[in-house]
Amino acid sequence: MTIGSDQYNWFEHNLQSINRTTTPWVVVETHRPLYNSDLFWDERSVGIAMQEEIEDLLYEHVDLVLSGHYHSYLRTCNGLYRNSCYSGGPTHITVGTGGAPLGKAKQIPNKWTEFHDHAHHGIGRASVFNESSLHWEFVAVGGNVIDE
Repeated sequence: MTIGSDQYNWFEHNLQSINRTTTPWVVVETHRPLYNSDLFWDERSVGIAMQEEIEDLLYEHVDLVLSGHYHSYLRTCNGLYRNSCYSGGPTHITVGTGGAPLGKAKQIPNKWTEFHDHAHHGIGRASVFNESSLHWEFVAVGGNVIDE
């Protein structure tokens, strides 16, 4: 999706048309994450390109970005925008731990990874309590909450 394309314009229009009074939480799911800490450049370059094309839209309209692709779990800091924490953007979470063999990629140290796990298969669970309270959990097979 590139800025100005039909797909981008459709995405922008749909995000702009959300009534935040009746829909206080906006969650977007992408297959590939915008932010990951994978050491391999060819993998990271896709996320960097996505940052260039859609991060401004996510910053304006989205609270939480869920992704997969990587067979691991990663949660960024809150308010991630342009590689800076607490800058008003959404939290990004990668949950690619549904059953395929877990990834063994080395991680690049960065300032925006709050938590990552390459050892557990599991699922993500979001509980929305009201217009200002959403609780996130990464639940490993067996029921243990690994991150929240």
